[in-house]
Amino acid sequence: MRSQARRGLAALAALAATLGCASLGLGLARALPDGGRECPGALVPTQQIAGDFMQRQGVRVQGADLDWQLSLVAQKRGDELILIGLDAFGAKQFVLTQLGSQVVVDRPRGRLPFPPINLLRDWQRARAAPAAGSEPDVTLRRSADGSVTIEHARCGYRATFVTLEEAPLPALEEAPLPALEEAPLPAGGGAP
Repeated sequence: MRSQARRGLAALAALAATLGCASLGLGLARALPDGGRECPGALVPTQQIAGDFMQRQGVRVQGADLDWQLSLVAQKRGDELILIGLDAFGAKQFVLTQLGSQVVVDRPRGRLPFPPINLLRDWQRARAAPAAGSEPDVTLRRSADGSVTIEHARCGYRATFVTLEEAPLPALEEAPLPALEEAPLPAGGGAP
C-alpha cells in the first residue's frame, strides 16, 4: 500500500515539474525578442492617417530563413489604429495598437518570426505611398493587381500586401443621451 502511495506521489511530483517547465517555457517564449530585427523608419502619427476604415489584407514576408504568411486586419477609428495579425487558422498572432505615435504590441502566443512594428511601418508605406527615393534602401512597387511589395535592402526582407477587403467606417459621433422621462410613482408614494 505504501509503495503505491509513493508511486502516486512521485507521479504527481513529475507532473507538477512538467507543468512548471511548460509554464516557464511559455513565459520565456513571450519574453524573447521576435525573430529578425526592427528595421528603421518613421511612423506616421494616427492623426495623419485619413478616415475611419476597416481593411483586410494578405501579407507575405520573405527574407533569409523567413517566409511568413498571415492575414492582417486593420481598423482605424479616430486617433486609434489597430492591426491584428492572424495565422492561416484565424488565430491571433499579435494585436498592435497605435494611438498618435505610441505603439503597444500584444503577442498572445509568444515570440513571432518577425517584429510587428516592421509590418506597421510597411502597412503605412503601402497605404500612404511615399514619394520615390524618400527612404534610402526601401523600394515600393505597386502591381496592376493592386498588390504592394516593399523591399528593404538594408534589412534584407521583402513584404507583399494584397488588399482583400476595405470599407469605410461611419464616423464616431457623440450623440446626446436621451432624456429620461420621470415615471409617475405608484399609488401610495413608495417605490415599487
